[in-house]
Amino acid sequence: MTKYFIRKMGESMSLDVFNARANQNKLGNLFLGFFEGLFIDGRVHIKEIEALIKWVEHYPECVDLPHFETLYNLLLKAAEDPEFLLQKHKEISEIMVKFKRSDYFIKNTCDVQRLHGLMAGIVCDQTLNQDEVFALNQWLKDNDHLEEDPIYTEVYSKLKPVRVNKAVDEKTINVVLSTINRYVNYDNYGIPKVAVSSSQENQNPDFYHGAFAIQGFTICLTGASTRYTKAEWKNAIEAKNGIFKDDMTKSVDYLVICNKGNPHWAHMSYGRKFEQALKWQQDGVGIKILTEDDFVKILES
Repeated sequence: MTKYFIRKMGESMSLDVFNARANQNKLGNLFLGFFEGLFIDGRVHIKEIEALIKWVEHYPECVDLPHFETLYNLLLKAAEDPEFLLQKHKEISEIMVKFKRSDYFIKNTCDVQRLHGLMAGIVCDQTLNQDEVFALNQWLKDNDHLEEDPIYTEVYSKLKPVRVNKAVDEKTINVVLSTINRYVNYDNYGIPKVAVSSSQENQNPDFYHGAFAIQGFTICLTGASTRYTKAEWKNAIEAKNGIFKDDMTKSVDYLVICNKGNPHWAHMSYGRKFEQALKWQQDGVGIKILTEDDFVKILES
């Protein structure tokens, strides 16, 4: 028993270390995108610097990210002297390449996280100009390996008039701004919205919040949870006469997005199971996507 306990403790500690590193990498990718968005139009405004400071307050752990202090100080200097940014653009770009940390995530996942940060950096000053729209369109074209991601697809589709007309009008700016506002708080320095939420003000339209039953239905889970282990989820679902399925297939009735174990995960990519569920929904497959909170209300009732 003692040996088993020590071994399990070791496994738990290793997992904690892994999760800490993974979360730091995700936060790093988010900030990488945010910095890119800040000077995507070649300028830095005082409102953008105020947003950067607000982000540091919101994510205090970011100060431990590699190269963060250097980038932070460069952008503060750029706010005082806009020309400084252009003079140091190459240097900043080189630092940002180093800033990206992707030890645990495939390129697509890193870049989805960067995209979320990029959108925040673009609108954090509560405006969107033509140069930023052109630059965002080009970024998406340069990263078309993300075309299966629902956020990428949504934003890219709204930029079609830019690609067709080679111009940016006020209507397109408003449509793009409204789309980005689904994912970040446009009026709160671009801080990402809590996208997995059951509260009325934060409900994500991709998630189902209506009535549902567990008995006789097939449930698949994705993400990290502090409520239950996978085995405990399986037992709890089967105790309600539900069918637990580890793999995502078209036979799944409900995909549950668990976000209790990772505070950053909720703001970024939901993962491949979520993307697959959205794609199948568009093809007419009746899969519903639930938040962990909503699912647990029925599971534990």
